[in-house]
Amino acid sequence: MKSLLKVPKIRSILSLAFIITISMLAAQQMPHPAKSQVQAIGNNSNSNNNTNASSSSITSTLPSNNNTASPNSMSIQLSRGYVDGKIAYFIATDASDNQIALSITNNTGFKVNYAPNLALTPESARQQGYVFVNGIKTSESPMGFQLGVASALPGENGYSPLNQVNFVKWNANTNPRILKSAAEILTAEKNGELIIAKTNVVIDSPAVVQESLAK
Repeated sequence: MKSLLKVPKIRSILSLAFIITISMLAAQQMPHPAKSQVQAIGNNSNSNNNTNASSSSITSTLPSNNNTASPNSMSIQLSRGYVDGKIAYFIATDASDNQIALSITNNTGFKVNYAPNLALTPESARQQGYVFVNGIKTSESPMGFQLGVASALPGENGYSPLNQVNFVKWNANTNPRILKSAAEILTAEKNGELIIAKTNVVIDSPAVVQESLAK
């Protein structure tokens, strides 16, 4: 009787050991989707580390323990101009004229987009900007002459990030000088010193207001 009772116990132990062994082998052969996915993303990131856009998007898809994404930044060249007699700072992102967009791009080193639909914006949504085509020379201006002039800054009446371009040309037999406000330009026009040629060219050029930039 004792030998008959031991047989089923031994068989049960052997069967249990066999089942555990098979389960362990099966577990080792099973794929791990989550781990494979993370490794694929990591390898893709390494293969594209020379492309900022690709690496940024890949990095943002990776999980983070503190739920914060990696910081991204880019540099945009500031341009200087005059508003009401003072230096102001601007960035240019788009222009309705392709030649103007290329000129600003070459001058600042930042790609300015050609956006012809800006010319369709109503004049009430624009402010006036003045660009000199002769007079006092400077390398800071896309046209090669004195810094441009805008009519208003954020918070002032008439301000808009959309600047309508007016070309300013000094007349012959006049004394070109630096003009630092729209009022000075309009006064010089009334005095017959210069000509203002209004265009339908619109540049998306918001002003950057920051105390640390002020001189």
